Amino acid sequence: MNPNNSRDRERLFKAIELSTRQLRPFREKREKLIRQYVGSNYGSGAGGSEREIIVNLMYQTAEAYMMTLAAQRPRVLVTSKYADLTWFGNYFQVALNNLIKEVHLEDTLRKAVLDAFFAMGVVKVYTADAGMVQLEGEDEWVDPGKPFAENISMDDFVYDTRATGWNRIKYCLNKYRVSYEKMMEDDAYDKKAKEDLRPDSRYSDREGTTGEQPVKDLLYPERDADDYEPMIDLMDVWLPEEQMIVTWAVNKHMKPLRLVEWNGPEGGPFHILSLAADVPDHIMPISPAMNLSPLNQLINGLMRKQQRQAQRQKDIPFYQSGHHDDAKRLERASDGEWTRVDNPESVNVMKMGGVDQANQAFGISMQDLFDRMAGNLQLMAGLGPQSGTLGQDQLIKASNSKREANMQYRIVRFTTDICRDMGWLLWNDSVMETEGSYEVAGQDIPVSWTPELREGDWLDYNFEIEPYSMQYKSPSERLSGITNFMSQVAMPMQPMMQEYGGSIDIQELVEIYAELMDMPRLKQIVKFQEPKQDRPGPQGQPPAAPAHTVRENVRTNVPTGGTQESRNHVMQQVLMGGSPNSDQAGQFGRQGP
Repeated sequence: MNPNNSRDRERLFKAIELSTRQLRPFREKREKLIRQYVGSNYGSGAGGSEREIIVNLMYQTAEAYMMTLAAQRPRVLVTSKYADLTWFGNYFQVALNNLIKEVHLEDTLRKAVLDAFFAMGVVKVYTADAGMVQLEGEDEWVDPGKPFAENISMDDFVYDTRATGWNRIKYCLNKYRVSYEKMMEDDAYDKKAKEDLRPDSRYSDREGTTGEQPVKDLLYPERDADDYEPMIDLMDVWLPEEQMIVTWAVNKHMKPLRLVEWNGPEGGPFHILSLAADVPDHIMPISPAMNLSPLNQLINGLMRKQQRQAQRQKDIPFYQSGHHDDAKRLERASDGEWTRVDNPESVNVMKMGGVDQANQAFGISMQDLFDRMAGNLQLMAGLGPQSGTLGQDQLIKASNSKREANMQYRIVRFTTDICRDMGWLLWNDSVMETEGSYEVAGQDIPVSWTPELREGDWLDYNFEIEPYSMQYKSPSERLSGITNFMSQVAMPMQPMMQEYGGSIDIQELVEIYAELMDMPRLKQIVKFQEPKQDRPGPQGQPPAAPAHTVRENVRTNVPTGGTQESRNHVMQQVLMGGSPNSDQAGQFGRQGP
């Protein structure tokens, strides 16, 4: 395919238009799923959900996925099979991790996970152009020439829909808006091709070409004002077979504005993330939100119905004919007041309406089903114990981790590919320099990366994401890890550690505990005679550790009043007319009959 040939261009543009139409149903479904996610109180007008969302389970699930899969900044490990290159692998690792920090890659990954929850996540890795890329949510621009990873919205992404796999695509592209004036002044774009270009309206031009409205415009429906400065829509088309990226003005069948021979990482600039099952012979996966949406709608429909039933409920006092005096005396009586009536049965209260108990029980069972469909959401989100003992909770987590491990594998592979490509761009940049620090013996040694320091060949190095570096760990979880290490490893092996010159820094341990427990006064309670930096290591032999210990973790009393599943089961039993036993009733803080 020759981008400068008019016949080749027309064939390519027709194929792109076909793929755009075929992707429209997925974009429409994605828009509906996002409406459920933002709920009924987000934005105004056409924005947000069309029906009231009482229990926003979609938001809760998406938040749990982001915190589980991409809560922290990834840390890259750079290794080499050649021993003499190990030192440089460590050196380059510092430079790459520093670059990851500078471009806020963790924010990009969280957005990719959120996009993949609804459809698919798309990240583009490239070298930033001058004045074209701004860090989202930051008052700073990416330095020209710096490797950068950017989220691409499904509204702006088109791929070859006739391909049966990502490695078989003929083209894919992303659309974006840039300043018309900056583009016209940029010498990287063909001067002659720019002559007939004019600024694009944010709304009329984009809508008229595809018949679609971007999600960001649906949630902000106001159209009285356009962009404050003239803008133009461009698209970068990646052609794998030709190994080039071609830039055109959107919907302008003209000569390319820019043609760049691809000398970047193998596979091109785009990376795709899916969290759920793949579809045979299709690139678009089944997303978690697609499977959860019917249940979310059903549950909220039941909640809206029960809400209406509860609002219609009323108590109507009535009395028998001829007993008006009894009714008046009871009406005037205050709480606890003794009142004389001639016939107590002549006055009563009729209850009308109220929540249907069968519907309520059905709603509870549907929420339990949603929890299981989402991958045991209560456990993933850390919303409380799921069983009566700690050991059982661990078994549940281990079983649930099969689905979680699949998603974790996908995000780790996705992140590894992105980091490897950013490393490739950094490796092959002839001018870029960066600074960082390398820890040696507990001290941070500043290091600087320059292209002259490169050793060996790019293929001599392996790139991996440090396990669990992206997962969120609460202070209590980190403290528990330290405690387990001290009790199970450090203390039993202390005699052996001393033989090799090792020691346990008790003062540092106290400081860590004080920090993670948010109890700074611990450092005032535990006093040391000598400052930390001057204190010698422990002398003499430590107390002998027990030869054998047995630990049993049993939760005999769950403070929440039982597990959520057991409480829901009892509630359904009561609503359907059953009677709980004393143990079941005790889960609600009351005794049985």
